[in-house]
Amino acid sequence: MKEFNRGVIKPRCLREGDTIGAVAPAWTFDQEEFMEGMNKIEQLGYRVKYDNSIFKKYWSMAGIDKWRAQQITEMFKDREVKAILCANAGYGSIRTLPYLDKRIIRRNPKIFVGYSDITILLAYLRTIARMVVFHGPVITGEIYDGMNQDSLDYLLKAISSTSSIGILKPPSLQSLCPGIASGVLVGGNLSMLISSVGTPYEVDTGNKILFLEEINESLEVIDNHLMQLKLSGKIRHIKGLILGQLINCKDTSGNNFSIADVIDDVFAGMDIPIIYGFPSGHQAEDGLNITIPFGITVTLNADDPQLIIHGAGVSE
Repeated sequence: MKEFNRGVIKPRCLREGDTIGAVAPAWTFDQEEFMEGMNKIEQLGYRVKYDNSIFKKYWSMAGIDKWRAQQITEMFKDREVKAILCANAGYGSIRTLPYLDKRIIRRNPKIFVGYSDITILLAYLRTIARMVVFHGPVITGEIYDGMNQDSLDYLLKAISSTSSIGILKPPSLQSLCPGIASGVLVGGNLSMLISSVGTPYEVDTGNKILFLEEINESLEVIDNHLMQLKLSGKIRHIKGLILGQLINCKDTSGNNFSIADVIDDVFAGMDIPIIYGFPSGHQAEDGLNITIPFGITVTLNADDPQLIIHGAGVSE
């Protein structure tokens, strides 16, 4: 297979007893839920670290932009911290970007996990540091509330194992367009990727396998976002498309359109494999949330719906 990963920076794997740092780039959060999540992380055999500024509030966010950005920079700078998790998602991560220290981040690559609003930070880290990043759970979203064991296993395998992640074939997968393709996996939350277009940190989709997920948007909004990606050239040269479960994304027009109808229309004439229903990111209550690495070569098989991840997202 062609080597797609040349030049990518894999952070060091997480080992038992390592320190995991928590940051709050976005919304405020329930302090009790946060502490429950941190206690669970400690029970798994890791140390935890966070700055008390994480509990500050400004508007809907966990403190002013500079404070939230400083938390992130300091966690990258801190040699004791080997992985960074996010307290919550929601809104606000994009506002931290102007205040992050690129030099410190580039010199200290490490595991960074999040989804939804955190997508913009995943894109930023991929762009400025060529880091592998992880589309996975947040502390007050899934971790505090007793993640199901499969979701926890996928998270730990993604960030602590240097073995190939291998074949992912959850039963929710459906094929929308047949075919098989390989490329580097990129993507995240659709709304947040749209917000990155036109910035220095927009996602590079050329010859990539693109993953998109969303929640609580009408199909008209989904269609609009996909059309914006199309008109901006972001889907012109992708090699394949993976759609998440698109929780509560329904046709509100009364015409009973489906996501398959939207995909048939937007991607007409593109001969690429497309699958739907991959459980990463927003999920139904107690649903499976598979942590996946962005920046690693994958093979998308839409003939026998599955995603094969070649290699690990972390190094020894």
